[in-house]
Amino acid sequence: MASAIRSSSEGDISLWGSLREGIRASGIPWLFIAPSLIVMVILTFYPQIYQISLSFYDFRAENMRPDNPALYVGLQNYQQVLSEGLNVPNYSFFPLLGFNIMWTVVNVFFHVVLGVAIAMVLNAKDVFGKRFYRTMFVIPWGMPVLITGLIWNNMWQKNGGAVNLLAEALNNRFGTQFGTQTDWLGDLTPPVDLRGIIPAVVIIGCGLLAAWLAWGLIKKGVTNPKTGKWELNRVVWNGGIMIIAGLASIATLIDVLNGSISTSVITKLFDRAGAPVLAFYSLLITNVWLGWPFMMVVATGALQSIPPDLYEAADVDGANKWEQFKSITVPLIRPAMVPAIMLGTIYTFNLFNVIYFITAGGPRNQTDLLITQAYKLIAQPPQLYGAASAFAIIVFFILLIITLIQNHVTRATEAYDE
Repeated sequence: MASAIRSSSEGDISLWGSLREGIRASGIPWLFIAPSLIVMVILTFYPQIYQISLSFYDFRAENMRPDNPALYVGLQNYQQVLSEGLNVPNYSFFPLLGFNIMWTVVNVFFHVVLGVAIAMVLNAKDVFGKRFYRTMFVIPWGMPVLITGLIWNNMWQKNGGAVNLLAEALNNRFGTQFGTQTDWLGDLTPPVDLRGIIPAVVIIGCGLLAAWLAWGLIKKGVTNPKTGKWELNRVVWNGGIMIIAGLASIATLIDVLNGSISTSVITKLFDRAGAPVLAFYSLLITNVWLGWPFMMVVATGALQSIPPDLYEAADVDGANKWEQFKSITVPLIRPAMVPAIMLGTIYTFNLFNVIYFITAGGPRNQTDLLITQAYKLIAQPPQLYGAASAFAIIVFFILLIITLIQNHVTRATEAYDE
């Protein structure tokens, strides 16, 4: 025993000794890091920890006084958020979540497609005025969102809005029959209602997805052929998604057979997403106009880094434009586009400004996102700060799951040639 202690003190460095040596060796770097670390602790970490603690209390505006402490309620705020127990008009969590996901997917899709397409057009040879177009296209992205929101709000107005005035001018000029008194921001009648086919889509789509993932696991196996160990990534993601998709398909089928489809959680996810009101399309056009320039800038930088020799060699080999796009352009812009898409997904999912400045979540909360609903919990009486904190934490975990799934599907953390 004594020899072991002696060897650890004289020969090998103990754990605490190694820690002291590490602190001593990195003392100067820590001095440079300390100011920013202190600022982050005060401005970032402490408010987040306080928000987490606040979510376990029934904290309201009257509880801001020191002599009126809030009542500890445990997980009641989380239960009320998820079970529609909040005293908020037209509030329902799962339709709100489904609409938020649909809003994010549709917007990011158009942002990426338009951004990459226009970047490729402006990156082509012999395009006159490239710099002028790139400068003009970036203006929407660089404008203050408040100004943009107010302008578009005026454009979508029923009486005197620019969109309705444009429709009237087209009717007078070309004899068309566009509506000139369309209530873009207030009409509650959905132009397209797909809710009737949602159960069949869920049953068939989720069933096929589960079968495809199960076939992949059977074909590839769950172990690494070289090491014989389990492929944890494949088992967790493919197996987990397979189970969830299979259960969703079976549960929806059971609900259809029992006639209880209207109370199904899965169907509630598509209650707003399957039949968005007219204001959704107004917001979609506005946000696509605002969002695609960012993707264009990222794609332009990635495209300009591709050596032209690759395309020349592909032309010599007889590859057409589609094959060049699939085999050269997409793999080489992926390292730049995937992080931009993930950033755009997070930003669009929590897009507060455009929604609030144009529709404020209306009509009747039909265009609310999770972030705008959380804001209304503290902006409107009875100002439920505890419930809003729980709401924000739930949104964080939803975004975390979406980001992890997106990272797994797009392989964002892998090298582009893996």
